[in-house]
Amino acid sequence: MELAITATLDITERDELLNGTQSVTFAGESDDGRWSISGSVAWNLGLIDFPGEGDLVLGAEGDSSEIFATLTRAAARPDGEGGGETTISLGYEVDGGHGRYEGAAGRARGEVSILGDTLRGSWVLTLTEG
Repeated sequence: MELAITATLDITERDELLNGTQSVTFAGESDDGRWSISGSVAWNLGLIDFPGEGDLVLGAEGDSSEIFATLTRAAARPDGEGGGETTISLGYEVDGGHGRYEGAAGRARGEVSILGDTLRGSWVLTLTEG
């Protein structure tokens, strides 16, 4: 089963470490209102071998079903000259769920743009179970 989700989400927390690693926590709902979305992503533009850290939780509208995914890759690039926007290509491992997605497994990929307090993203999940 393949799921495609797009959303404009609020950034609820932002951190930057001394080594240049940045992270954001985000939450909101998909553009079509079918999913609640929350998660986090960490990236570092200066560290070549930094794989990224984070997670993604998707809650299905209308019931308590959820899909859980763990970030396995985050490749970030700044956009434009001093515009402050960052685009990140993401890879996830789907590693569980609840309700109708109990035992979900598979992969997901995403692309997000972060500007100010907003994260605009699209994700494609390929579920092999659940």
